[in-house]
Amino acid sequence: MTQHPPTPDELLRSVTDAVRSTEGTPSDDDSLITWGLDSITLMKIAGGWRRQGVRIGFAQLAKEPTLRAWRSLLAAELGTAPAAPVAVPEPAAPQQPVPATELGEPFPLATMQHAYWIGRGEDTNLGSVAAHLYVEFDGPGLDPDRLDTAVRALARRHGMLRARFTDDGRQEILPDLNRSATTVHDLRALDEQTANATLEDIRHASSHARLDVADGEVFCVQLSLLPGGLSRLHVDVDMLAADALSYRVLMTDLAKLYDDPGVALPPIGTSYPEYLAERADVRKLSREQAQEWWQERIPELPSAPELPLVPEAERTEPTRVTRRHHWLPAEEKQRLTARAHRHGVTPAMAVATAFSEVLAAWSGQPRFLLNVPMFDRRGSHPDTDLLVGDFTSSVLLDVDVSGDGTFTDHARRLQDRMHTDAAQADYSGVEVLRDLSRHNGEQVLAPVVFTSALNLGELFDSGVTGSFGKPVWIISQGPQVLLDAQITEVDGGLLVNWDVREDAFPAGLVDAMFAAFHGLVTRLGTEDAVWEQPVPALLPDAQTAARAKANATEGPRSHRLLHQGFFDRAAQAPDAPALLWGAEGALAYGELADRALRCAATLVDRGVRPGDTVAVSLPKGPEQIVAVLGVLAAGAAYVPIGVEQPAARRERIQHTAGFRIALTDGRPVEGVVALPVAEAVRRAPLDGPVLVDEEQPAYVLFTSGSTGQPKGVEVPHRAAMNTVEDLNDRYGIGSSDRCLAVSALDFDLSVYDTFGLLGAGGAVVLVEEGDRREAREWAGLVRTHQVTVLNCAPPLLDLLLLATGPGELPSLRTVVLGGDWVGTDLPGRLAERAPGSRFAGLGGTTETAIHSTVCEVTDGQVPAHWKAVPYGTPLRNVKCRVVDGRGRDCPDWVPGELWIGGDGVALGYRGDPERTAEKFTELDGVRWYRTGDLARYWPDGSLEFLGRRDHQVKLRGFRIELGEVEAALTGHPAVRRAVAGLTRGQGVQLAAAVAATGDTTEDQLREWARTVLPPHMVPARIAVAEELPLTSNGKLDRRAVRELWEAQGAEEQDHRAPGTALEKVMAQVWAEVLGVPRVGLDDGFFALGGDSVLATVIVGRLREALDTSEVTVRALFATLTAGGMAKRLAAEEGTPGRLEEVAGIHLEIAAMSDDEVEAALREG
Repeated sequence: MTQHPPTPDELLRSVTDAVRSTEGTPSDDDSLITWGLDSITLMKIAGGWRRQGVRIGFAQLAKEPTLRAWRSLLAAELGTAPAAPVAVPEPAAPQQPVPATELGEPFPLATMQHAYWIGRGEDTNLGSVAAHLYVEFDGPGLDPDRLDTAVRALARRHGMLRARFTDDGRQEILPDLNRSATTVHDLRALDEQTANATLEDIRHASSHARLDVADGEVFCVQLSLLPGGLSRLHVDVDMLAADALSYRVLMTDLAKLYDDPGVALPPIGTSYPEYLAERADVRKLSREQAQEWWQERIPELPSAPELPLVPEAERTEPTRVTRRHHWLPAEEKQRLTARAHRHGVTPAMAVATAFSEVLAAWSGQPRFLLNVPMFDRRGSHPDTDLLVGDFTSSVLLDVDVSGDGTFTDHARRLQDRMHTDAAQADYSGVEVLRDLSRHNGEQVLAPVVFTSALNLGELFDSGVTGSFGKPVWIISQGPQVLLDAQITEVDGGLLVNWDVREDAFPAGLVDAMFAAFHGLVTRLGTEDAVWEQPVPALLPDAQTAARAKANATEGPRSHRLLHQGFFDRAAQAPDAPALLWGAEGALAYGELADRALRCAATLVDRGVRPGDTVAVSLPKGPEQIVAVLGVLAAGAAYVPIGVEQPAARRERIQHTAGFRIALTDGRPVEGVVALPVAEAVRRAPLDGPVLVDEEQPAYVLFTSGSTGQPKGVEVPHRAAMNTVEDLNDRYGIGSSDRCLAVSALDFDLSVYDTFGLLGAGGAVVLVEEGDRREAREWAGLVRTHQVTVLNCAPPLLDLLLLATGPGELPSLRTVVLGGDWVGTDLPGRLAERAPGSRFAGLGGTTETAIHSTVCEVTDGQVPAHWKAVPYGTPLRNVKCRVVDGRGRDCPDWVPGELWIGGDGVALGYRGDPERTAEKFTELDGVRWYRTGDLARYWPDGSLEFLGRRDHQVKLRGFRIELGEVEAALTGHPAVRRAVAGLTRGQGVQLAAAVAATGDTTEDQLREWARTVLPPHMVPARIAVAEELPLTSNGKLDRRAVRELWEAQGAEEQDHRAPGTALEKVMAQVWAEVLGVPRVGLDDGFFALGGDSVLATVIVGRLREALDTSEVTVRALFATLTAGGMAKRLAAEEGTPGRLEEVAGIHLEIAAMSDDEVEAALREG
């Protein structure tokens, strides 16, 4: 049969009929969105027009949804000439036979079916779960026999209820139902408690069932007969056979078949297999075009929202799905719909935006992929809507709620993105995920889903609820899904619910998220202001209260200067020891004060005034402390510069700090006056320190800078004193305490070493420059001087613990660590060596005066779930926030940028107002520093440090800005581009890769780096290439660079094997400790994965193997090769040849079996 195609006006009349309301009809230029048009209606319109021969797609309609624009599209499509008649399918014959494919012929799975089938497997990520929908209906007592008859009739009507899914990933429809249709539970004789328990057991089993689809079990109907003439109907359908809309079709048909066992439902003139075959043919071209479109976007697509998760090994019921739901009554739904239309978005997109805002808040990501199922029953046959099967597709929606736009801005942006992405849905989201996985080299999932069934009518029509009762329990689940948010129409209102893999999330997190979600959805229907403002922080009230409690740190302030306590103590107890070093070195308070005031007098004579800066560049030792105190006594701020700093960096520091004088040990300093301390102390002393305001800088400490230039942090007396006084009060530091000062002066932990103890009247035990890496020397100092306090970076404590045994550090009573990750092994190991000592991990930054937070560990006992000792809670007069990119507080468990505020915050960066304004801010009367560190709050109010947000890293206690390393390498004449980062293999190392010309070698570049960078910033490994790999969008491919580092590390280098016995023992021990198969005489220690910890282990092993105490870490670092170290030891030994002889005996014994060793001992 044929008919003439409709005119544009006829086609548009159907549109106006669909959106007409009591308020009238849209004008030509009205946005049809404001009249209720949504994505589902758009798809129906496009499909209906296509069946009438009009090839205008979804994307064209969605681009400009007005009648005028659509009239122009239709005019261009249909033209003005008479159109050819369009073939219209004949109505199906009433007794049309079942198609051949319904009689057992296997046919392929649809794309979504295949994903479900794969996801059922136990070896898939987030698998072992069936995609199914389970509903319970409570109503009047049903007749079991009548229900059974209806279910059998339903299975005869819908072939997919007789489907089985084969092991090779295909499906076939069986001729008959091969099992019982219903299961009946007669609970009428049970007491209420027992009946309820039985119902709960059925619910639990059915909610998480995996039907035997390989044997044709794709649905399960159960009937529970209850006391009082009531019943509960349980219906579970596997989505391999029927999607959510098909479930509605099934229930509607089942109700009709139950109500009237003799009813003759209209025959279905097509089948699901035929639909799939037609769809594959009709959409072939559009699918190919959509595939090309997605392929171009693959490199730029974001990841799924990274919600806080419990490690898989800790999930007790990993497949369990639970539901949260909230119902908006009809009037609230109407208000939400009206406000959404007034703001130019559909209600579905309004709710989707609310969901996206919640996901952004709980993931810390404003941009992510959202998995959006599409109900897509486009088919040419008029009976397509009567079919049961899986008709779904999916879209990977690129959500972006970044920026300070209003909720409406974000909703409109999301709606536009949805229209754009949905237009390419013929290449489904499942297929895009596969492409993403190939691109990334690992499996990519989109486990967060948003499903909208708005404008599809009531979830269950009145016929279903009239026959079976009201739905009292609904749950769905799917493989590779963590969270599925759904909205549908129920009882005239709006049901929003989440189906969640409960055990995947920390306790309480999902409840907090869902409360924020339904709260925001509710406000969208009641408050216009919500639409017109940015979404505020979604922090639950309980979490807000916990943060307030943790930040209630207000305490006393002394308003004293950093050095004031020392000079007061010197006046009160001049003979008390202030500095101790070596075996007998000592300097009393009075003498130290005298020298400091002499130094200050010389500085004042040289023109130093309050607010000036003076450099201190001295090796560790008493003169260093004299210089620091002298600068402060002159009213100036000291600028520590390590003696190992290269000249180029010293010049940059001098240029920024602006000092004219540097206190030294006599070495010249280019560009400034170098004043030896020995000379400075010859002047008569000042009567007392020059008084300055507590807001004056006490020191300017230079840290790594992102622009390639070091940045000078100006720390006022007020900030540093807040930290010092808190720790002294917290740990009862007093005149009887002694602190081991192991940190370098240009590392901010040294500030507490010096002023914490001297301000409390205690003594500072100095580690001299030559012993800075000798943990065994530190242990000797601890014992000799009865050190009670240790404040250092965690790796330094690790070295000390390696160098000592149980009970060997009994004098230590307080150990506080900061500047790096604090390993969970350290508290226990310390407790063994210093029983009864107090241990704390401290968090902070140079910009917040050394330390800002504290977490104390009692008796060495660390909770099992800690990955590292957390930052803990703020110190006195300090506050902490964890914020997202918009400056909103992040919920518990969610990573964000750590802001530290209060008294400990520095003044800013010297000579850099722009960077100061960028990193320091004032909010609600509190001065904050944006650390750039990632952290998160725990529910108890504790902070957990997670690492650097940008390319700034911490390695062995030093914060390194990778940009400065890259800038230094790029300064080499042959280097065009450089990239730096951390690489893991044989220990964590700083590595770099460069694009260089000519024959530039790694050794040449490392030597260059040593001239412009401090030692801790020189890369252990430098890969040299002609070009650095780039991504398709022109950015540096850091993943490929990591592979370059790994490949370089795996390459065999020229190998000079050890020859002498001493060389062999040396190489053997190095190989064992560093975990490498062999060590050549010229292999570099750091290139092999060495670090300070491993150096200490090597030295201990060599001392044991060679029976000597002459092996030192210093010797290892001085040579850095096994061959060089062996040569040095042989040259320095007191008895020539002894080490070679001992090494030979060691090798001989090592080659013996246990029996041979015992026999040799008996003979001896």
